[in-house]
Amino acid sequence: MSQHSFRRAACVGALAGAIALVAVVPALAQDQDFGIGTPLAESGTGVTAAPGLEAIKLASGLTATLVSDKVGYAPDMIALWPDNAAPTHAVICNEEFPEGVEQASVQLVDLTTGDVTDMLTGMSSCDPAKTTPWGTVLVGEEEDDGRVIEIIDPLTTTGITFDRAAGTTSDPTKAAVRTALGQLAYEGIVITEDGTVYYGDERRPEAGQPGGGIYKFVPATPATAGATITDLAGSPFAAGSVYVSRLGQRSNGDVPNQDFGQGTETGAGVWVPLETPADPTTFGLYDAGLAAGMTGYYRPEDMARDPKHTDGVRVCWNNTGRDVAGNWGETLCLVDQPSDDAEANPAGSMPVVTRFVQGNPHLRMPDNIDFDPATGNLWINMDASTSAEEPAFGNDDVWVCLPDGGDDDLLTDGCARAVTLLDGEAEFSGITFLADGSGFYQHLQHRAQDGDATLGTSEMIKVEFAK
Repeated sequence: MSQHSFRRAACVGALAGAIALVAVVPALAQDQDFGIGTPLAESGTGVTAAPGLEAIKLASGLTATLVSDKVGYAPDMIALWPDNAAPTHAVICNEEFPEGVEQASVQLVDLTTGDVTDMLTGMSSCDPAKTTPWGTVLVGEEEDDGRVIEIIDPLTTTGITFDRAAGTTSDPTKAAVRTALGQLAYEGIVITEDGTVYYGDERRPEAGQPGGGIYKFVPATPATAGATITDLAGSPFAAGSVYVSRLGQRSNGDVPNQDFGQGTETGAGVWVPLETPADPTTFGLYDAGLAAGMTGYYRPEDMARDPKHTDGVRVCWNNTGRDVAGNWGETLCLVDQPSDDAEANPAGSMPVVTRFVQGNPHLRMPDNIDFDPATGNLWINMDASTSAEEPAFGNDDVWVCLPDGGDDDLLTDGCARAVTLLDGEAEFSGITFLADGSGFYQHLQHRAQDGDATLGTSEMIKVEFAK
């Protein structure tokens, strides 16, 4: 997913009222393959109202088709249905609406016709959407008091409403609020085969408080491998235990794991057990994580599991940063390593976090993320300041980053620009790969100008690799 390959280039930026950028100068790397032919040398600029395929530029070796131009104003993540191997539909989250227009929070997209069906309304900032191994879909809210909702039989689910004040849905047999996972600003979610969930709290640090933490849910009744459920009562999300990651393992006398706090955001740590609030209207896990000394990050965004990692579970997520302040963002990866030290690691495993991609003035404010299951390359959508907001910057890009090779560091061996937007009012969102690695689906989000109720739709596209 090739003819030419390039190592990540060094980029120089300066802060002097605005950010001044210099061009990327890639260096040839004969032994590495991004799978895209020749990468794009620079980001797009400007604003266009042209339809989806005319609003993007692709690296050679990539082709794109328009799947639908009927999805909501701000479609975010994509859950392929019934799976990523042979999907016929996609369940998507719509995270915001144009001014004066009410739209559905969760929609079903027919991948053949592009037709869109409204499934559920009433959520606030619906963002993550994930298909589970047992045949349901999990969607969540990117709000500080956000909840996750599990949906069964999505092809026959319409007309469901969510009452945020009560924390209930109009039909809990079709869409159940999963209070066992707690409340936080849901963004990145990884679901394993047995129902264990790794997820992040998409908060920024503020007034000395840490940003969002990384959490782990362990079901009370694990899922049965290869089995689907016919009743939401049989879901592993119905009950379980929640832990938060706290990095730092230096002992202080007889007290283990005391080397935590600001400054310790990589390395080995511990999963600290939390009490999940029984009251679904409370804020919940952030305050519990603070009390537990959790490790916080700068707005943890989307999260994906590394399909090539076999020694424990490896998940990677983006810390989005803030480019106008020179905080370019980054990608970090957590390996959940087995541990037999029950006192130090009550969850039976320990989180070990390393940096994988360091942002720069070109690859900045990373958001959605997914692995190519065929190559192990990591694909990243930017959600950054664009030329429409800050003339010193280009528009949003999609980047592909190589796995770490045989060198001495643990970082990607290089990233290349694969797709760029020609519309500085829009952004990429929801990148989701097919199981065979032949391509991916994603959105061109909020193509309409803000406040224009007559243009309240965005586009879903499919990008494929040259055969």
